[in-house]
Order: sequence, then structure tokens, then C-alpha cells
Amino acid sequence: MTAHLTPVHTKGCTTWTMRVTEGLNLYDIVFVGSTSVPGYKLVDNPTYPAIAADYARTFRILMQLPCDVFLASHGSFFSMQEKAERKARQPKANPFIDPSGYRSFVAQTEKAFAAKLRAQKQTKVSGRK
Repeated sequence: MTAHLTPVHTKGCTTWTMRVTEGLNLYDIVFVGSTSVPGYKLVDNPTYPAIAADYARTFRILMQLPCDVFLASHGSFFSMQEKAERKARQPKANPFIDPSGYRSFVAQTEKAFAAKLRAQKQTKVSGRK
């Protein structure tokens, strides 16, 4: 396993990658930490001044990682329950092989981060709390 420092949800948040072989297939696995922004102060944060820069760097890292199988710190991030149910219904198919789901997750959470950052910057400019 390889650790990738992806500090956003916490300063020590880590994303892990590994390669596995199944039969004749080689898969890149990514275990993503959390990229959510649950009420964080992204602008002028005295306890984490580099938070916005860390988020931007983390998204760049995540988009560069090769990913066939997307796993994460929370099952809801990668639709674990739904994929497990699909796998049970169709054992020969593997819904966990989901590179587009990974890219979509990263893009969606990056978009949510950018929207919160813009809103907080706008609030700062306008002087509202």
C-alpha cells in the first residue's frame, strides 16, 4: 500500500492506493479519505491557515491517481451498499470496478468545495458573517 497525504477533512487525512491482481487482471485500488467540507472555515482560518490550498492540492493528487476500484472512508461515498446488492444479484459482474464513479466523486466534492470557498470569500468581501 502507498500512502498519499491528502489533508482536507483533517490535517492528517490520508488516501491509500494499492495494486491487486485478480486472475489475469491488474487493478488500481484507491481508498479515499474524506474530501467533504462539513461547515469548515476555508477563509482566514486561524487554526488551519492553509486549508484551502490543501484542498486544492488534494484534488489535484486525487485526479492524478489511477483508479479501477474506488473505496473510501465512508461506504456512502462509493455506493457500497448498492454495489454489494448488485454484486449479489449478478455475481459475475463486479460493480466495484468503477473508475468513472471515482472520477465523478472527486469532481463532485471538488465542485462542492469550490462553491463553499466562493461563498465564504464573498461573505468576507461583503462584510457579512
